Amino acid sequence: MNREQRGLQVIQRLGQTYRAMQAGFSGRIGHALPRWRILLTLSEHGTCPQKLLAERCRLDPASLTRLLHAMEQLGWIARQVDAQDNRQTNVSLTAAGQQVVDEAMPRRAAFLDEVLQGLSEKELDALLRTLETLEGNFRRAAAPSQPA
Repeated sequence: MNREQRGLQVIQRLGQTYRAMQAGFSGRIGHALPRWRILLTLSEHGTCPQKLLAERCRLDPASLTRLLHAMEQLGWIARQVDAQDNRQTNVSLTAAGQQVVDEAMPRRAAFLDEVLQGLSEKELDALLRTLETLEGNFRRAAAPSQPA
C-alpha cells in the first residue's frame, strides 16, 4: 500500500473512530458531545462571554447559539448582556445545569476508564502527539495559501 492510500486509510479511520466515540459518549453520558463541552466548560470556568465559549468549545458561533438556545429552554444556562459592553453576551450555568454536570461526571469517568482500557500511558502520550501533529497539518492545509 502506498503512502497516499495509507493516508486515506488513516483519515477514514479517524472519522469512523470519532463517530463511534460520539455515539458511545452520548449513549453512556446522556448528552451529545458539543452540548457536554458547553456544560463542562461553564462548570469549570464560570460565566463566559459567548464568543470565548465558542472558542473554548471549538464550535462555530451559529452552532453554539442554537445549542445555547436549547439549553436555555431546559433551564441549564442563562444568558445576559454584558453590563460593560452591550455587544457581548455572557453565558452562565444555572443551578439546574450544574446538577446535570454533577450527575453526569461519574458516568463520564466510567466511560473514559472503559474506552482507554488496554492503552498504556506511553501509548496515550504517543497518540496525543500524533493527533496534535495531524491537527496542525490539517489546520495548515485549510489555511489560505500565501503567494510566493
